[in-house]
Amino acid sequence: MNQYITELTDPNAVRQAIAECDQLGRDGFLKKHNCKRSWKHRLEYNGNLYDSDAIATAAFSIQHQRKPRRPRELPGSHPDIKSLLAHLGFLIVTTPNPSTELVIGDVYKRVQLAARYGGSLQPGIWTLSQFPSIFLFTGASGEAYGYSDGWLEKDVFRYTGEGQEGDMKFTKGNLAIRDHYKNQKDLLLFKDLGKGNGVSFEGCFQCASWEEVRGKDKNKVERKVIVFQLIATTDTPSFSYATTPRSAGSPDSYKTHAELRDAALIAAETPSQQKQGNTKRTWYERSQHVKTYVLARANGICEACKSDAPFMRLDGTPYLEPHHTQRMADDGPDHPQWVGAICPNCHRRIHSGVDGKQWNEQLQLHIKALEDRFTNEATQQSQRLKS
Repeated sequence: MNQYITELTDPNAVRQAIAECDQLGRDGFLKKHNCKRSWKHRLEYNGNLYDSDAIATAAFSIQHQRKPRRPRELPGSHPDIKSLLAHLGFLIVTTPNPSTELVIGDVYKRVQLAARYGGSLQPGIWTLSQFPSIFLFTGASGEAYGYSDGWLEKDVFRYTGEGQEGDMKFTKGNLAIRDHYKNQKDLLLFKDLGKGNGVSFEGCFQCASWEEVRGKDKNKVERKVIVFQLIATTDTPSFSYATTPRSAGSPDSYKTHAELRDAALIAAETPSQQKQGNTKRTWYERSQHVKTYVLARANGICEACKSDAPFMRLDGTPYLEPHHTQRMADDGPDHPQWVGAICPNCHRRIHSGVDGKQWNEQLQLHIKALEDRFTNEATQQSQRLKS
């Protein structure tokens, strides 16, 4: 009979699995049980950290004398594994998202970052498997491979994609950067300080646009190079809704809920190739389309606590703050399904409160239900117009 790993019920089997890991060593233990390393949630026992997924898998095999059935939706470090081991009396240590833990300006060693969050020790782009973050590394050493990074203007950073030979393509790290909106990942930039000196954390960024230019690879052969324009972001909105120019074509010129929503959905699409104009301004305008829509959707009621907005803005509109529920930065365009309009108290509660995660998840469910309804209504309306 096939049994799921969630049917692990014997704490002694867990302790035996821990002893086996100590005997085989981490790599040997993982290989034997065909498991990957756990970075997000790890089991702590007698002062040592263990891969929670592998320990649970081994313990199940010890208890039931067979390998567990592993549904596809139950990957390493899945919350079910964490809850299962905690229920059996074991301490689970959760590593915070790097977006909340790393400090701008502080210096870290790559080996420290890799040991805590996963990732490679190689320079370039790290796509973390268990955190909503992508690590980007920049430094003088990249110039040997045709990379030319640097600040274009305040808060706008030019970042060259990866690939040392031949044309750069949208695969692996380059694809991860371009699609980070869609995949709900933050871009974290680090500056290499030279051999042995570590890397300085420069902050959280978003990809505003990209372009293809001509350059040379490490063999001095001309090729196509992908260059991203990254915008530095913060955890508080920096573009004031109250002072946005009300020009023709701006978000304020749209009248209906459907028009506001359509504008927000277009703005939230994957960043496109750079066009003539101000990268930063275009990015802010896209962000503003999303903010204007979610504020209109809330209609003066906090989408988290369902209370009235605490006060009115100078322009007479209710004061609520846009909050990105799946990214740390509250700047930038995002799909309306992942952005809520909430009161300042709920905003700080989510970012700093002991129950912030639960409050955020509750908000996500509420917004998703709204957006699913709006999508169904739009589909039905479109079908009626065609019939």
